[in-house]
Amino acid sequence: MENKVVQLFPGGNTANGPYNFFEYMIPSNVNRIFCLKGGPGVGKSSLMKKIAKEFIDKGYEVELHYCPSDPSSLDGVVIKKLGVVLLDGTAPHIVDPKDPGAIDEVVNLGDYWNLENMEKNRKEIVECGKDINDSFKRAYKFLKAAEPIYYDIEEKYRACMDFGQVNLLTEHFLYDLFKDASSTGIYKKERHLFGTAITPVGHLDYTDSILSKVSKIYHLNGNIGTGKTTFLQTICDKAVKKGMYVEVYHYPLIKEKLETIIIKDLDIGITVSSLFEGKNTIDLNKYLNQEKLSKYEEEIKFDEKVFDELIEYAIDNLKKAKAKHDVIETYYVPNMRFDEIEPLRVDLVKRILKYEK
Repeated sequence: MENKVVQLFPGGNTANGPYNFFEYMIPSNVNRIFCLKGGPGVGKSSLMKKIAKEFIDKGYEVELHYCPSDPSSLDGVVIKKLGVVLLDGTAPHIVDPKDPGAIDEVVNLGDYWNLENMEKNRKEIVECGKDINDSFKRAYKFLKAAEPIYYDIEEKYRACMDFGQVNLLTEHFLYDLFKDASSTGIYKKERHLFGTAITPVGHLDYTDSILSKVSKIYHLNGNIGTGKTTFLQTICDKAVKKGMYVEVYHYPLIKEKLETIIIKDLDIGITVSSLFEGKNTIDLNKYLNQEKLSKYEEEIKFDEKVFDELIEYAIDNLKKAKAKHDVIETYYVPNMRFDEIEPLRVDLVKRILKYEK
């Protein structure tokens, strides 16, 4: 039975700062988008979690889109069958309205603030906000510094690859995968998201949740530079040309790199995630010239050490930003009228249920 809960990330902390695929959260059958507004600690994520649980308990497939800068919080919830989306509509989680009023509407949890008490902590809130901004800046500087190290490692492995054999492998795989698949003559736009994230608690991998939707999974094994992204992109392009629906999941540090693809029409997934090691393995490392590679052994070891340290420094600063964010929440939470939000939840659930067919 298909898993009814799918966990993933709509955005990522990348080498070029925060990046999001928020527009891909919105399903093609969208009926209603609820954009939740309000500051930290006003209950946006809690409200989304409660509504999500209610529909999960009712048997609906629900996507939980987590925040990469605070993976205990949600950026959004998608109730797929009903075409309903709830999302954090505060910066930087901004999605352009599709049809304001007709489809999109704002739910302002700031209406439940005690503003008079909030103003008493204005100085502390502003100061915390500055500290958060500084920590994020440092985190992104370290992630940016890790990028050229990644490419240096990639360069060395690439120089040792027999890409002629990789091309042959790719050709055979394409043939076997699509030999019985007819073209539909329909263009289906692929969907782009993240299955993993660099977060304040380290690297999180939700690929197992994402791939719970398919029956066959291939593990694409290979070091940096062995051609994993090219292989995945080639398969993706072929599926799209065939008129198939493809989900594409990106590498959070460098979004141009791919980690996982799902081809719904073939009921398969292909992933580089270590969670699936040994499962229908496609091994690109076997095309490495080990003799050539031995020349770079010390340099690669050094690069990998520096790369790991830079990622850890970035995570430490994301952790500092999260800690300050938690402090800000302590100023908001006591000044929220949470008892008034419960009737709002009940009303939202009732309205969402109207889309049952």
